[in-house]
Amino acid sequence: MPALRAGHPDHLTIWRRGTQALLSVYGVIEHAFADFDLEQIHTADVALFVDQWEGRRSAQTYRAHLMKFFRWCLRKRLIEHNPASDVEIEKPPKRTVVITNEQYHKIRDQLLVGDDGKPTRTGAMVQVYMDLLFLVYQRGTEVRLLKWSAISDEGIVFKPTKTQRSSGKAVRIPLTDDIRAVLASARALAKCRSDYVISNEEGKSYTAHGIATLFNRARARAGITGVTLKDIRATAASTAKESGFSEEQIKVGLAHTDLKSTRDYLRTHEAPPVSEIVVKLPAKILAEPANIAVPKGGRRKRK
Repeated sequence: MPALRAGHPDHLTIWRRGTQALLSVYGVIEHAFADFDLEQIHTADVALFVDQWEGRRSAQTYRAHLMKFFRWCLRKRLIEHNPASDVEIEKPPKRTVVITNEQYHKIRDQLLVGDDGKPTRTGAMVQVYMDLLFLVYQRGTEVRLLKWSAISDEGIVFKPTKTQRSSGKAVRIPLTDDIRAVLASARALAKCRSDYVISNEEGKSYTAHGIATLFNRARARAGITGVTLKDIRATAASTAKESGFSEEQIKVGLAHTDLKSTRDYLRTHEAPPVSEIVVKLPAKILAEPANIAVPKGGRRKRK
């Protein structure tokens, strides 16, 4: 295994947690197809399986993993056709949620108080995570596993783990006064010495599930629905756009390779524009009286 580089997310940690997630996905697949022989699986069977998550991203995830598995089977000559290749997945609707300032602070405040009304031990550190997530507008994994060794006077260098095998793009985020203040809070809140900026009481990094659970509970206590941690990044990018930064500048900041990905993150805080066009209903056209032909030499005779 290659040596881990200081200053970047712990790739071994990412690999282990990614493996756990992968095992969970394949556990569901294995259970669903346990009674099938490989050559018995047809397109209809795969479609019936993924339809359980119709309209959700989970359907895309399961189909993608089945595609990879069956491609491997094709290379090994275990099957002659990939049964997942003809399964169409309905694309989930584009997410348009923007977190308002009021929602952000309501959730943030509720992190400090548990369901029992007593102060929480973890809330202040999760507040730091929320604030840093917004200020550096990177993916949750990058912020959650950010190490102190990645931070210098020149800024914070992020190498997104999601694209390290494709574009390999990196970005440096300068240290603003707000970021410095949040980092200082993280230092003060740490219960023990840790390599991680966002650390739990044992000095370890939070799991994605653990920190999302804390956020979701605070959101429920705040009486807010439909908002996720991932929406913070999109809200930050949208705020940057409304502040006058160009899409190209935002693309660089998000470490995207194309503007299409960036535009998916750009949402609006503003109400939709009001149309100035006014039209009237079509006027009702009255029927004209029928023209009756009168014979020459007199009036029309009655029958």
